[in-house]
Order: sequence, then C-alpha cells, then structure tokens
Amino acid sequence: MHTETLRTATATVLTAVGEWLRRRRLPWAGMLGALFGLAAAMTPSLLPRPTLYLGAIAGVGALLGYGTGALVAWVLRRVGVPRPPERVRRVAWQLLCLIGPLLALIVIGVGADWQDEVRALVGERQHRSSGFLVGLIAVLVFSLLLTLCRALRRASQRVARLLGRWVPAPVASLAGVVVVAALVYWLAAGVLFRGVITISDHVYADTNAGTEPGVERPESALRSGSPESLVSWDSLGRYGRTFVAGGPTVPEIEDVTGEPATEPIRVYAGLDSADTAAGRAQLVVEELERTGAFERSVLVVAGATGTGWTEPQQLAALEYLWGGDTAVATIQYSFLPSWLSFLVDADRASEAGRELFDAVHARWSELPEDDRPRLISYGLSLGSFAAQSAFGSLGDLTTRTDGALYVGTPSFTYLWGTIEDSRDPGSPEWQPIVDDGRTVRFAARPADLSRPDGPWEAPRVVYLQHASDPVVWWSWDLLTRQPDWLAEPRGPDVSPRMHWYPVITFLQVTVDQFFGVSVPDGHGHNYASQIVTAWADATRVDGWTDDELTDLQDLIDQTLTLPTVPGQDIG
Repeated sequence: MHTETLRTATATVLTAVGEWLRRRRLPWAGMLGALFGLAAAMTPSLLPRPTLYLGAIAGVGALLGYGTGALVAWVLRRVGVPRPPERVRRVAWQLLCLIGPLLALIVIGVGADWQDEVRALVGERQHRSSGFLVGLIAVLVFSLLLTLCRALRRASQRVARLLGRWVPAPVASLAGVVVVAALVYWLAAGVLFRGVITISDHVYADTNAGTEPGVERPESALRSGSPESLVSWDSLGRYGRTFVAGGPTVPEIEDVTGEPATEPIRVYAGLDSADTAAGRAQLVVEELERTGAFERSVLVVAGATGTGWTEPQQLAALEYLWGGDTAVATIQYSFLPSWLSFLVDADRASEAGRELFDAVHARWSELPEDDRPRLISYGLSLGSFAAQSAFGSLGDLTTRTDGALYVGTPSFTYLWGTIEDSRDPGSPEWQPIVDDGRTVRFAARPADLSRPDGPWEAPRVVYLQHASDPVVWWSWDLLTRQPDWLAEPRGPDVSPRMHWYPVITFLQVTVDQFFGVSVPDGHGHNYASQIVTAWADATRVDGWTDDELTDLQDLIDQTLTLPTVPGQDIG
C-alpha cells in the first residue's frame, strides 16, 4: 500500500511538473536537447575552468541544445510529421522529469571530476569544482538567455503582425526576424561594442600613461628614453618604459657567463613617439644607428603584444646567452590588451610588424655581408602575429633573416598557417615536422628541437607551441569544423575526453584563453621553461654546454613573474 501511494504521488508530481513546463511552452524536444547541450559543455577543454566559467559555459551549452531540439521539433511539424498521441506525450514528459534532473546531476558531477583530470595533465593543484555552484550558475545563465531569446522572438512577432497589414504573412514573418536581427546586431556590434571600446580606450590610455612601480628612466645611452635618446621617455608608454629600463646588467651577465660582458641595447618607440607606424619604425632605425646596434652580434626585431608589452624573461635569456652583445628593437601599435587589439587593431599590428622589419632590414642590407649582425625575427602571441606579418612565405623569411623565434603563435597568422599546412604526412598539427626539420622546427619542450635527427640548416626557424595553448588553437573554424589537433593523435597535456562539438568547443577554447598563463610553466600559454634552448638554437650561439644551458634556464625560471589575473594581457 505504501509503495502504491509513493508511486501515485511521484506520478502526480511528475505530471504536475510536466504540465508546468508545457504551460511555460518549453518543448519536450528542446528540454531533451538542453540535456545533451549541458553534457557537451561539461566535457573537458584545453585548460581547467574555474567554477564560474564552467557553470556559464554549461548554461550556454544547455541553451544551444535547447534551441537545436526546439528547431528540430518545429521543422518536423512544418513538414507534416504528426504529433504523438496525448498519452505518449504525457509519459514522455514524466520520464524526462524523472530522468532529466538525475542525468543533469550526474553530468555536472562527472564534469567536475574531468576538470581535475585536466588540472593533473597541466600540473595544476587539484581542487574539485562545486557541483552545486556549477549547476546553479548553469540554471541562471540558461534562464536568463532563454528569457532574452523569447523576448526577441516576441519582438519579431510584433513586427510581423505590424507588417502583416500590408504584406503576406510569410513575408511579414521573415521581415520581422530580419528587422529584429538587424536591430540586435546594431546594438551589439555598434552601440555596445563601440561603448566597450570607448571605455577601454579611456581605461587603458590611463594605464599606458603610467609607469610600473620601481621603473626609472635609464641613464645609459644604449637605451631609448635616456637623456641621449631620440625618443622621449614620456612617449614610450607604460610597457615601453619597462622594456628599456629592464634586462640583466653587465655584472649580472658576467656572473652567469664568467666572461666579460657588454651592456645590451634596447630600442623602443611608443604610440606617442611618432604619428604613424612608418614614423615609429624609422625612429627605431635612427635609434639603432645612434646606439651602435648594427655593430652587435645579434639584432632582434621583435613584435610586441597589444599593450606594447614584451616578455622580460624571454629577452633576458637572449642577452645572457650572447653576453649582452645584442640589440632588441620593437614598436608599440596599441595600448589595448591583445584580445581587444585582435578585434580592433589587428591591421595595426600587421602594419607595425611590416613597417618595423622592412625599415630595419633596409638599413641592415646596406652593411657589408660579413660585417653585420645576425638579424632575427621574434614575437610572442599577438607579437608573433605582428612579426610574421612582414613575410609572405617561409622562403621570404629565410631569405631576409638569419633566424626566427616565434612563441605561442595565434592560428590566424598567415605564415604559421602555410607552414602548418605543408607539414610532412603523419606528423600531427600540434607538433608538425616540415621538410624533415631542415629549416623549421616546432617544440613544446627543449628536447623536441632535436626532432628529427637530420640536419638543421641555417637560417633556423623555431616555433614554440603547446598542445594545450588555447591562444594557438583558437579559430573561428572551431564553430563548424573539427580541427586536426583534435582529430589526430593529440598532445600529452590534452585530455583524451576532449571532443569537438559545434559552437560549444569554440566557446570553451575562447574562455580557455583567459587562463592561458595561469597554468604551470610548460603548459597553456606559458613558455618560459623552453626559452633558453629555443634562443640558443634559433640564433646558433656557440660556447654553451648542455649543463650551462640548464643552469641558465633555472635562473630564468626563478625570475618568472607572469600575470596570473584572468584576462590580463600578456599576449
């Protein structure tokens, strides 16, 4: 009797919930699709996600699944597929109300466990995400977005009813959707986006005008911004001032090398140093001539990130390796973080990379071939995109340089893409082999630069990229197409449980970029532990043993101070 009462009560509750959902006009197919969308969104991506982002993506995934299910049901009705009988629909709702919440809880719990698996792969401390918070955030995001979508649908219906007075109903319905979609696009891409950019301009302009704590104007004539410089200290910008005032000193270099050292040259032109990219590039060339940079052993033309930032440990490693007999030159093209620079300043980044290299190369080419420095192209992240914009092909790069080092290159970089596409059959996209490694080599760790065993001819081109770096693998193509790096054997720090889902994988990798440098060194967008060997190979430095290179790398690791705030610009 007790069992029968419980069964009856359960059926009553499920029926009531099902009726409530139906009154809310939530289609059964949509709710079933929401479960699948939730499950797909909870699968691992490249990097572990904090609870807030895990729940937000889960909510978006559920909405996408809901929309897909509802669309399928609508199409079936439009083509004349009859609806199931009332009794079948009622039982289907009862089953969904009984099994759905249980499946959702299981999916959220398993998804939280998978995040710990990803943390283990990238060497991060494990701490289980709160399933309750993930579920709560997912429900809130789903509900908010569904309410917004329904409001837009009602708006399009009202527009259609208004237009229906003058045009046929099908035309009015289509026009209603188009009008509302155009209005949303105008608000999002026009008013809202311009507002975000305007606010960002003000915020980051103020940041650019400031100076990092402890940074002081250099007195050395070998630095831009010094009293003898053609570039004023105030015009350099926040990260330009940090760049020219930083780096190892002569005593520090001598302490590491045990040999007499030279003070490294650092040349920089900020946004306020000249009105155009060409003007800043020409100013850099004049600074290089003034400082005697063309008499050094190595001259690096570097691409900066969106804010004008350059990674200090990576450049310090170069200066230690060459005993300070180096010169590094770069220019600023934006003061926005790289993710904003990509949206609004990508052309300026490309222009800056071309103008700077072309100007330096033109002056360098005038020197006697046996009496000029090794000309090296270098860039990190968006700076890598900027630096590679100077070259139309690998042949162009190797003809006009003595080597190159590119770190964490974004996939929208043309040169990187053409080299990746030419990889030898059987080599994976995340670490390809190109022409048996004769010119270009890709590495996720120092030992990878010895792969393959064949000759490595000069000039040498080095790409550092991790299989788990979302900056490298983010692409608009993720919306609709499975990438090779997921279809092929994947890297050791990418979860075997990661799969491609339309739109959802794109959202996951997009969010992963905000935590690219928050993971331990050697994973994500954090490359400091590979940089010494990479510079040694790219510039073909002599006189260093493997043990000495390891000791220098240990020193670089000890000084690692990368940003750890999600979204903070480091490239």
